[in-house]
Amino acid sequence: MKAQEFVKEGADFLAYYKDGDTWKFPDGFKTQTPHRSNMAVRQFLSKLGYDPDFENEGPMEINDFIAKTGQMEMDKEAQVYNQEATRIKQSYPDLTHVAFA
Repeated sequence: MKAQEFVKEGADFLAYYKDGDTWKFPDGFKTQTPHRSNMAVRQFLSKLGYDPDFENEGPMEINDFIAKTGQMEMDKEAQVYNQEATRIKQSYPDLTHVAFA
């Protein structure tokens, strides 16, 4: 058995909308970014100036996230997530927030 088959640790980049007091994401939504280790997500969020404790933080406003990642145009990792957040915003205008979960 390979480690990837039984290790469930890590996070995916997801988009959300708020329904009353509940954050939801649409059925069938597929992210186009890789699954990341928790440590990699924490390092990335810290680099952007967000709280690295993503498991206990709520979603980030998509426009703010796009602005922060857009300022890091020489950073390939930031550009991957900038492109995905921009795609989400254009393709799913009702999705107003993003998060790693």
